[in-house]
Amino acid sequence: MSFAVLALGVSGAGVLSLGLTALAVALLPLPPVGRAVVALVGVVLTVVAMGVVSTRITDRAIRAEYGDEPAVEVGVDSGVHPGEPSEPAEGDGEHPRADGLR
Repeated sequence: MSFAVLALGVSGAGVLSLGLTALAVALLPLPPVGRAVVALVGVVLTVVAMGVVSTRITDRAIRAEYGDEPAVEVGVDSGVHPGEPSEPAEGDGEHPRADGLR
């Protein structure tokens, strides 16, 4: 997946959402204040839709690149629980050698 796919998806969601907002503002029989509210809600929903599409495409690209599920990436399935100490690293607990090597 490339940035072009991401850009097309996000811009497509934005254009679609703004188009629906413009239709709602033009066709709904509302006073000017009601039209302004519909327009504001439409713009907010446009930003939300673009964010959702961006997140989904990005997650799909990460899975395609690394082959991991999102839960595996954060360590949910790895048996490590937050707050637990990790296993000691190689060489922990050993006295340093005189030549500086382990």
